[in-house]
Amino acid sequence: MNAALPSTETPQVNQDRAPTRHGVIAYAALESEALRAAMNDALATLYLPNLQKLLSRMVCVSKLSTPPEGVNAFLMPHESAPELTGAKPFLGKEAIMTPCHWQVGMNEVTLLKPQELALNEDESRKLLSAIQPYFEEDGLQVVYESPLVWRVTGDLLDGLPLASIDRVVGQNIKPWMPEHQRAKTLQSLQSEMQMLLYQHPVNDERSLKGRWTVNSFWLHRSPDQLYPDTADLYIALDLRETMQASNAKLWQQAWERLDATLCQSLYQALDQNHDVSLTLCSETSWRHYRPQPVSWLNKLHRLIQPVSVIKELRALTSGVSAP
Repeated sequence: MNAALPSTETPQVNQDRAPTRHGVIAYAALESEALRAAMNDALATLYLPNLQKLLSRMVCVSKLSTPPEGVNAFLMPHESAPELTGAKPFLGKEAIMTPCHWQVGMNEVTLLKPQELALNEDESRKLLSAIQPYFEEDGLQVVYESPLVWRVTGDLLDGLPLASIDRVVGQNIKPWMPEHQRAKTLQSLQSEMQMLLYQHPVNDERSLKGRWTVNSFWLHRSPDQLYPDTADLYIALDLRETMQASNAKLWQQAWERLDATLCQSLYQALDQNHDVSLTLCSETSWRHYRPQPVSWLNKLHRLIQPVSVIKELRALTSGVSAP
């Protein structure tokens, strides 16, 4: 889908790349009540044999139970979870710029889900062409990648914490604006763009058709920008689009593909005595698993009380007690 935000492809077991030793699966469980109601059957009938085998030889050694602080407060759980493997988020000179609609209310400004714009390539390129000169004046180069993904680079971004767009969608944007001297330049650009785009022909046409206009942008970083040099880490975003679309069947199918690829690869690595970890994430929490000693006591415990994949996934959900 051209309008999709950055995503990744699940690594194959024998793919020509560094072997995956540390896996992070985003949107592994459903957070909101509405989504859980719509997709509960999909969760209950998931068949994930490789994840079952993997978790049967691992134990949850850490879980996110309190709101994160610092830079991590701006990131989704799957974006901060790599720190559990020793990786540190890199706040470099690159970011993603997503054209979006800010809905102005009486007391707050809300960021609408960018996918709801249904922005096409022609519209996106025309809007980008209009704003590029203004960004270049502040040393920011912006290039087109897809309708909702414009790649931006510049010294202004170096070291600047940027809130994940998935964390901000549907929220008041004010708490997620970076409080930094250089961020004032970005905020000024956002104000300029609102005025520039207000009467842009693309938006005029969209308004006539009763569609949301593009009146601003949001800057954020993709996982490959946050962790550019971590070869044995893989952050799987395969479940994101289907979850956000509340498509139970496709979400289940995406999970089963992950089981046949990433989970199988991690299990094979574990079977070869490599250092392996798995982190399952929801929208607000994560559970981090590491191998446990293979003792007769552990084997007996697993025989008496086998690991329940569904129970582990449900434990990611707020209001559900974790084992």
